[in-house]
Amino acid sequence: MNRVRMLAAAAAVPTLLSAVLGGAPAAASAPAHAPVPAPASAPVAEPLVPHCVTPDGIDLNELYGVKHRIIGPPTCRTTREGEKWVRTVAPWFTAADAASAVYPEGYRPSRRNPIDDFNSKFVSATYVHDRGTPNEQTFTFPRKKVLRTGFVSPEGLPYSVAVSPPLAPLSVGTHTSTVFVTLSKEHCDGLGTVRAENCLPAGTFQWTDDNAFEVVARPGRPGEPGKPGKPAKPAKPAAGKPAKPAKPAKPTQGKPAEPAAQGR
Repeated sequence: MNRVRMLAAAAAVPTLLSAVLGGAPAAASAPAHAPVPAPASAPVAEPLVPHCVTPDGIDLNELYGVKHRIIGPPTCRTTREGEKWVRTVAPWFTAADAASAVYPEGYRPSRRNPIDDFNSKFVSATYVHDRGTPNEQTFTFPRKKVLRTGFVSPEGLPYSVAVSPPLAPLSVGTHTSTVFVTLSKEHCDGLGTVRAENCLPAGTFQWTDDNAFEVVARPGRPGEPGKPGKPAKPAKPAAGKPAKPAKPAKPTQGKPAEPAAQGR
C-alpha cells in the first residue's frame, strides 16, 4: 500500500479521510451527500445490524448503502458467527476537475477529469482472508461489483471507494483481511506532482495492511457468551419398591473356643 499517498490525502482532506481510516477524532463535519435525517415525528426502523460509525460520526452503512456489518476502520472490526459482512477501505481522492489538476512530468491522463481517469482504469479489487495461513482465501470482484463513485468531500474533492459485496461468514476467532487493487494503467490524482505521493501504478498492488478483526460467537445457544447453559435436571428416583433393610446376623452356633494354652 502506498502509505505516503494516504498521508498526503489525509493532509488534504483531514475530516473525511481520517474518519474512514479511523484516525484521531476531528471536528465533526457531515459530507454534503450524507442522507438527510428523518423528521422527529417519523418512526425510525431499527437497523438489522449495528452500523459502522467513524470517530467523526460518519455512518458508513448509510453513506455506502450497506445493510450488513462493515469491517473497515479500526472502530469497525467485529462481526458475528454466521453473518455475512462487507469490507470497506480508504477512498481515493482526486482534484476537482481538469482545470485544477496538476501532474508529474510526463504523465498524461486517459480521461479529462482525474476522478474519471481513476474510475476508467480501475479493473478489480481482491480480498484476501487470513493471508499467509493454511486458511487463506482469495476473492476477486470486477469494477462493476465493488467501485462506488459520485462522492464529494466537504472540501470539494471527488472520490471513489471500493466496497465489497457481502462476504461469506468466517469461523469464530481472530482473522485478517487484506485488500489489493488492480489498475489497467498508471493513474495520478491531479493533486500534486510527486509520483510516489500522487500516483498509483499499473497492475495489482496492496491497498491495505493485514487488518485484524474478530468474529464473535452468536449469542443465544447454551454455553455460549450471552446466555448461560441450562442447569442439569435432578436425577429421577430408581423405579420399583425401596429395598428392604438387611436382617441382623445370627450369633455363631457351638461352644466358645477354648483359651490358648499358656507357655511355661
